[in-house]
Amino acid sequence: MQRIRIKYKKELKFIGHLDMVRLWERTLRRTDLPAAYSEGFNPRQKLSFGPPLPLGFTSECELLDIYLEKWMNPEQVKERLAGVLPPGIEIIEAGNIFLARASLTAEIRTAVYSTAVSQDMRSRISEILDSKEIVVKRKEKDVNIRPMIKELAQNGNILSIAVQCDNFGTLKASEMIGLFKDENIYTFRRVFIH
Repeated sequence: MQRIRIKYKKELKFIGHLDMVRLWERTLRRTDLPAAYSEGFNPRQKLSFGPPLPLGFTSECELLDIYLEKWMNPEQVKERLAGVLPPGIEIIEAGNIFLARASLTAEIRTAVYSTAVSQDMRSRISEILDSKEIVVKRKEKDVNIRPMIKELAQNGNILSIAVQCDNFGTLKASEMIGLFKDENIYTFRRVFIH
């Protein structure tokens, strides 16, 4: 069995995570790649996705692990997939990953998002970074999201925010947008996950 990690861009803003899962399953079926399937009554292709991208966000760095029954050159896999993908999805790179390596979601710790802004946000950025607590409600429970904000900066007209993205906590899209609700920011672009 072979594990290939695909890094791709997603420009389709209004396609949700479950639709992306179905898109990749159909794409893999359209190729003649030897996809590996799970066992059991209802076998499914072995695919492993990175953290879901919130609806309305675009990305330069989505990750996907594809499992194949037989070994293939990752560049061939990239070419075959690229030939049947819809516009708005573009594969950047494909490479081999050791089967014994941790799962994709277990490896990811941080996600970096950016958006264009038309005003100086430095005072709001300082206010957020100087806060010890930023409390939001999650299922009737108060959660301090401040520790989930790793970095926050403005460079020219680009605002970027690095957030925790792991099993111990993830900043939700609505919470990220809520930090800047008075500045009319409604969407971000994921530019990096690691």
